[in-house]
Amino acid sequence: MNKKILIAAALMAACTFAFGQAAPQASAKKRSVQITITNITTSSGTIVLSAHDSEESFKKRKPVQTVRVPAKVPSATIELSLESGECAFCVFHDTNDDGDLNAGFMGIPKEPFGFSNYDGKGPPGNFKKHKVAIPAGTETLAIEIPLVKF
Repeated sequence: MNKKILIAAALMAACTFAFGQAAPQASAKKRSVQITITNITTSSGTIVLSAHDSEESFKKRKPVQTVRVPAKVPSATIELSLESGECAFCVFHDTNDDGDLNAGFMGIPKEPFGFSNYDGKGPPGNFKKHKVAIPAGTETLAIEIPLVKF
């Protein structure tokens, strides 16, 4: 099968993450996590970020938190309060504010997107590939996610 078709299929499967309802979080000691989304090229639309705390949350598209903020060139910063453990972050720039990650022929996204631990080369992976350690502590943890567009 053509490599572009495989990448497109993986992107569409992985990028439909942000539309689930956030699951309620159990109360426990939380840590402040500051996520900076870079490579924003236009201030139109909305940046949509979802946080997933498990493989199941990631696969079933049931984020523990979803945040929407106005797009701002060249970057946007979102601060979350998360329990220590592991978390994968998914983001896309809904440039036309229609609530969807729009895709073209073969399912290739037309709007910029990103994942934690993703450099834009090849198809995105699963929770294991994109997870970030959220250690216990009081200092703010900083994470940067660059947007990519094919």
